[in-house]
Amino acid sequence: MSEKWAKKLGSQCNLDPDFLNTVLEELSESCFGDAASAKKVIEELTLKCSLNEDELRKFISEVSKNCPMDAKKLYKEVVKAEGKKEEAFEAIYDVRRRTF
Repeated sequence: MSEKWAKKLGSQCNLDPDFLNTVLEELSESCFGDAASAKKVIEELTLKCSLNEDELRKFISEVSKNCPMDAKKLYKEVVKAEGKKEEAFEAIYDVRRRTF
């Protein structure tokens, strides 16, 4: 299922499906194993915020540094960014502050 998802999303946002699967795995691990919500976060970041591979890698790295993190809360905050990259990155810190 993840391969099909990665291929579809990869073609939509011009990213390598293998990279997307790796990012999904990393984000899921940082977010209590919540792969479904992690997929939504990645979709929002790539399709709405137009993050490229380097930016997405940086985002996931920041999440990892601040984990564990609730993926559902992260998704809600990323959606609030309304496509703005800077605000999407701020979502990481907003969720972290509210979690602890």
